[in-house]
Amino acid sequence: MRNTKNSAGSWTQRKYIIGLSRWRSRLALVAGIVTVFCSLYAIAGSIVLYAESGDNVLGLFNWFTTNANCLTAFAAGLIIPFAVEGIRKKHFSYPKWVARLHYSGMVCTTLTMVFSMAFMSWVDPVAAFGGYNSYLHIICPVLVLVSFCMVESGRPYSLRDALIACIPSMAYMAVYAVEVGIIGKQNGGWEDLYHVLEYLPLWLAWLAAVLLTVCISLLIRLLYNRLVSIRQKKMDAQLWPLDVNPVEINIEMFGLGRYMGKHADGEFVALPLSLISRIADRYSLKTEDLIRPYIKGFLDSVKDREGR
Repeated sequence: MRNTKNSAGSWTQRKYIIGLSRWRSRLALVAGIVTVFCSLYAIAGSIVLYAESGDNVLGLFNWFTTNANCLTAFAAGLIIPFAVEGIRKKHFSYPKWVARLHYSGMVCTTLTMVFSMAFMSWVDPVAAFGGYNSYLHIICPVLVLVSFCMVESGRPYSLRDALIACIPSMAYMAVYAVEVGIIGKQNGGWEDLYHVLEYLPLWLAWLAAVLLTVCISLLIRLLYNRLVSIRQKKMDAQLWPLDVNPVEINIEMFGLGRYMGKHADGEFVALPLSLISRIADRYSLKTEDLIRPYIKGFLDSVKDREGR
């Protein structure tokens, strides 16, 4: 931190721009670890119960809950290395495909929780809450939802992202409809694990499941984007006062470049474009004008490393 003088003449403290994303990296790391632990713990517990009862463990993966937790654990695990890099480089970001995969896992686990509480708890309470199922269907999805909202990527999700996030759930629904409704258990298909077709015709059950999935995805998007907006506005107001001199911003960009060059691989130029673009928008500057001092600082730092 350093001291800067505001227009009123009083001294305030303002954090370096290069340190603004460190807290997001730490939160992402904690959230990723919590998500992976909860998901794998739930899966492992279910496998143990299946093995102890003498059932075929592979049959466990006929359940949507198991597949949802596997997807969520995989997606959260992918974020962990980016969070570690974010702590080291003070800038947290990860590819859009990873974000979409994480979003898809979140839709799956939330769908599991909603369906278990709204339907399974009435038709088969043991399957909904018995044994490890209370953890699988309630506790784990809630913890994963909280963890998902903690992963502050700074990138809001679009309507297209929300629809893409529904694909894994709908793919399972299609397989379930074929195995249960078309093939049937008597012909080597699955039994109606969720008792859906006992109460609804196949077409209506599938349509209701699709609509529920889309609604859940849209609600998650609304919640997540709202939290992103609130956190960004709060950070802008507290850390980026509007009376900062443009020259000082260029100095910060140069310092950011030097810091990133100090930690980056020599063969690649690490460009935190999302952060630079946000700063440019905040102060009505051109992004390309801020990239120049950043690149100069980056190259100077690389040259210093090579000269040692």
